[in-house]
Amino acid sequence: MSLTNHGEDKLLTLFKNDGSYYLALFTAAPGETGGGTEVTGGAYARQLVAFGEPADGTMKNSAAIEFPTATADWGTAVSWGLFDAASGGNLVWYGEITTPKELLAGDIYRINTGNLTLTMD
Repeated sequence: MSLTNHGEDKLLTLFKNDGSYYLALFTAAPGETGGGTEVTGGAYARQLVAFGEPADGTMKNSAAIEFPTATADWGTAVSWGLFDAASGGNLVWYGEITTPKELLAGDIYRINTGNLTLTMD
């Protein structure tokens, strides 16, 4: 079975309107049941994400996402995850960072508008 693009867009709209979502960075990837190793310490904090309207089964961040300046080495970010809480909470969506990035003290990790894509396909 498959959803049409219209059906995918409706589900993404429900997801978008269901609440607030916070982006986390991982140094070891999570999976279907969670897990992985989220960055901790050094001023790290999950960041609130705003999404634009879905189109053709995809939805993108509608504003830049910027993590605070690292005050310690965070490791190499290899994956991301969306949580339903700023801390704790549930992992609801995750993905691979296309180009893993080593984050050192003094670095700022930024995802420009439109560069975080959620896909239903």
